Amino acid sequence: MTAKPLPRTDGPEAPYWRGLKQGEIRVQCCQNCGHHRFPASRFCPVCHSDEAEWKAVAPTGTVVSYCVFHKCYFPGFASEMPYTVVQVKLDCGVQFFSNMVGTEPDGIATGMAVRAVFEPATADVTLLKFTPTGEAGA
Repeated sequence: MTAKPLPRTDGPEAPYWRGLKQGEIRVQCCQNCGHHRFPASRFCPVCHSDEAEWKAVAPTGTVVSYCVFHKCYFPGFASEMPYTVVQVKLDCGVQFFSNMVGTEPDGIATGMAVRAVFEPATADVTLLKFTPTGEAGA
């Protein structure tokens, strides 16, 4: 079986990856204005402060957009074809691209309420995925 490509976990987003291993979504939070952001950046895009800390945020959000892939770009995904990539806006405002679990592609809709699922890919890497909550989205 061909392995899927895995992310680097030792760069500026290392606190995010450590959080996923512990079942938390951690993003940068500006200590000046409170704006949440991801990926990591030196300056806040709102107030330009360079004071930030990594904080755990609520693991809930809504589907902003999604796409069903029918072409296999990486051999490691062959057994999962077709697969869905979703864009999720967390309740804190940060957006992630990820995959859905617990539903078929035709069960996904924009505005759908979702919650995080923390899926171990290897002993060192946990991936963030999402599943429907069964509640109406925003």
